[in-house]
Amino acid sequence: MKNRKFFLVVGNPIKHSLSPLLHNYWFRKNKINCEYKRLKTTQTGLQNILNKVRKNKIEGINVTIPFKNSIIRHLDFLKGDALKTSSVNTVYLYKKKLIGDNTDVYGFSSGILKKIKTKINTAGIIGAGGVTSSIILALIEKGVKKIYITNRTFSKLKIFKEKFKKTIHPIKWNDRYKVFGDVQILINVTSLGMLGQKDLKFDFSIFDKKINVVDVVYNPENTRLLKDARKNGHKVFTGLDMFIYQAQKAFYIWNKKDPKITKDIYRQLRKKING
Repeated sequence: MKNRKFFLVVGNPIKHSLSPLLHNYWFRKNKINCEYKRLKTTQTGLQNILNKVRKNKIEGINVTIPFKNSIIRHLDFLKGDALKTSSVNTVYLYKKKLIGDNTDVYGFSSGILKKIKTKINTAGIIGAGGVTSSIILALIEKGVKKIYITNRTFSKLKIFKEKFKKTIHPIKWNDRYKVFGDVQILINVTSLGMLGQKDLKFDFSIFDKKINVVDVVYNPENTRLLKDARKNGHKVFTGLDMFIYQAQKAFYIWNKKDPKITKDIYRQLRKKING
């Protein structure tokens, strides 16, 4: 089709991504002549993709694991929450400059935190990936005072302590059960549980109260972690809402149109997820 513009989501792995389904749905609904695809790439390949953005061969890209941090060195400017998190998931060209933005903070705040009506003072995070700093910032903006964070590789937690200071309390992996019993919300930000990955197992018997449990993984929507949490009576939140809301903001950044989030979108995504 004449003058059609192209968008990409890039990452490795990328098979799990439903971004093309969602953005192409909104393109059709808004009568925008664009097409959105997914592409598995490498660090070297990422540079080639960005060169195509510079040449207007690609209109913009979304970035997923493991490139949300490493892409920054290839960009000219950071904007919005990307400045606070050093994490980029949305890229576009503006006045011949590559701009990196972050819609994950908005996605987590609007898709998850707004649905939690109880006061959260203490949070627990599992994982130190590219989206972790976005989750931390959203929690801090929500008013959370203490955030425990653990990861199998303890040294990876240092960057979050340096960035967010006294709010962050790094925990060694083997100490997670000693500390997490104090939290009101537990969040998995690892890729464990994602389509094609191993499950994340957690012993929910440590809690003597009911807490909020979030998994940012959205494909599958009901991960092993959430199934176990639900069995133990905890309130669970899937990653699907965060995924949709972060995409909504990215769509607006690129197209200056605010796409509607409807029940039909959820039906389409869940149909794809459940095969």
